[in-house]
Amino acid sequence: MAILDEKGLSGLVKLFLDLVFIGGIGILISLPVTLRWCFDHIRLEGENYYFALGLLYLTGIMCLVILFEMKRIFKALNKRDPFIIGNVKSLNRISLMSYLISVCYLIKIVLYNSFLTIIIAMVFIIAGLFCTILAEVFRQAVIVKEENDLTI
Repeated sequence: MAILDEKGLSGLVKLFLDLVFIGGIGILISLPVTLRWCFDHIRLEGENYYFALGLLYLTGIMCLVILFEMKRIFKALNKRDPFIIGNVKSLNRISLMSYLISVCYLIKIVLYNSFLTIIIAMVFIIAGLFCTILAEVFRQAVIVKEENDLTI
């Protein structure tokens, strides 16, 4: 099985990202109802419904942006053209969204701390750092590719 192809592994991952993106939109739409159900049926010590709703909407939208940018990257991968400036910009947007999500959860740590909140904040800080470094690697690869394309 091919790796970089519509019918290969990257095509399968893009299909999965499409499904997760659609599911994420559904979750955001149903968030007030599902969160109210959670607050009514699960004991959440000291949590504020409106704070949680705002936090989940804000970070949920940022996660959808991350998924959208990942779909763009995989679209370029499926065309076998990964080293383009668009992928660098997408990776930079993913890193920015990751940093913003981590800031949101760092604020939540101060107001309503939990072990899971600390883990989420750490994961998104690491994801942001990883995407920042990967964006720079891709940027340098784009420069080398463009220089190579100009060489006769």
